[in-house]
Amino acid sequence: MWIHTRPASASVSVEVQTPSGDGSDAVQKEFVSFELLATEERDHLDLDTGEVFQNYNYARIRNKHTNLIGATLTIEAASDDSDYKRNSMRYMEEIQAEFFSKPTTIFFTVYLAPTAFRELADNVRKGLLPETITIGFDRDPLGSVFKRIDNPEEKKPLEYGWEPDGSGVVWHNNEKENRIILIDSIKFDYAVAKPRYDETTNQLLPRLPNIPPARMNEQIASIQIVLVELSKHVRWAAIGIIVITVMVAIWMVRHT
Repeated sequence: MWIHTRPASASVSVEVQTPSGDGSDAVQKEFVSFELLATEERDHLDLDTGEVFQNYNYARIRNKHTNLIGATLTIEAASDDSDYKRNSMRYMEEIQAEFFSKPTTIFFTVYLAPTAFRELADNVRKGLLPETITIGFDRDPLGSVFKRIDNPEEKKPLEYGWEPDGSGVVWHNNEKENRIILIDSIKFDYAVAKPRYDETTNQLLPRLPNIPPARMNEQIASIQIVLVELSKHVRWAAIGIIVITVMVAIWMVRHT
């Protein structure tokens, strides 16, 4: 079972805990955070509490656009294998305080292997963001579809909806014990080269060559050098034409 999302924004945060004076070193933690939106497809996550995580246009068709819920993903490098057991999706109720308020939100918390986290953080710093982020639950493909034979009335935290294509997922989050669900996997998809289409025929066009900026600058510099040299020759040629024209004029005057 999967929940498909796309990032609306991304940020990198660095937290440093200064030494406490007992000889311990400073501890530095780095986080990558995404504000998430549903994809532009029909996929939707319906919560028993009434909210829905879905693209606005499709939610409007279902008359649920006023119940949309936001989602946030926070990612950190795992310090050991025990961190992976903390990968989870959490339902957080609305918070209203005198100086602080927070709407109802879905919080995804994910720990990655250090090498995978480093690659993701570096990509975000360079402005290369995933086109889609897919969060997976329940490695058993049938585990969330069929109910237990000995207890058919038992509700699993996540179940597929009535849609035969699996586009709908229901989260039974009314029960307190179902408000935290473990995550099995996460996938980042990057659109390195998007398809191009002819506007009149809608036919697929070949991909344009991707010239690295450094190489492009070298080519521009070489063209500039050629133009400068050419301008020198053009200038002297123009002067020569003017001199010849003047000499011809003088000769004609003297012989008339």
